[in-house]
Amino acid sequence: MTFGLLLLLIGLAALAWTVGRSTDTRTETFSGLIDRLVIEVNGRVTITADESAEVTVEREWLLTGAPAVDLTQDGGTLRVSADCGFMRWWCQTHVTATAPASAEVVVITVAGDVVVTGFESGVDLTTSAGNVVVDDIAGSASLRSSAGRIEGTVTDGNVDATTSAGRIELTVLGAFNRISAVTSAGAVVLTVPDDVYRVDADTSAGDIRTKVATDPDAAREIVARSSAGNITIDRASE
Repeated sequence: MTFGLLLLLIGLAALAWTVGRSTDTRTETFSGLIDRLVIEVNGRVTITADESAEVTVEREWLLTGAPAVDLTQDGGTLRVSADCGFMRWWCQTHVTATAPASAEVVVITVAGDVVVTGFESGVDLTTSAGNVVVDDIAGSASLRSSAGRIEGTVTDGNVDATTSAGRIELTVLGAFNRISAVTSAGAVVLTVPDDVYRVDADTSAGDIRTKVATDPDAAREIVARSSAGNITIDRASE
């Protein structure tokens, strides 16, 4: 395939998405205690802690490929899922949601950024193509992207952050036992409380700057690895 033909195909696909795109939006509010929020879609996901539980779903599709959306509350678990079937690359489902701060949050999206703010019982966030951004998160945080950066602030709790292509920049303000930040292509920047740590840092192409006290027998562990990028482990300012 020639480069000109490839550009033509990309242009035609963009035109079809712009001209032939259909959209709709629905919002639902849920009552009762919500202690777990699970979202599995193909699109952007934004979740913010709030006293109420509310979900807004925006669907985008071409031709007859409208995604089937399921919003289900089973006891304390609220699930949001969308299925595009064989038209998965021609439809997206974007979710904006609120839930109590005490809820555990699980997100799996095929293509889109994941932004989560204000939860205290742990998060498990995965995107195949997009950025993962967290703010004011407590409890364990599992953050994964196959192609995108990972960034944000964790108030306390262990962190496991992995991306195949992107920068990792995280600040942990409080207590933790272990932080792991691994990227195949990008810098790693970690800011942690001023303490003594067991540090395992390695990069195949870049510099390592460690500004915290280290001890191989320390209770708290920091693992930082990059195949191509600098690694910086810094102390949080007072």
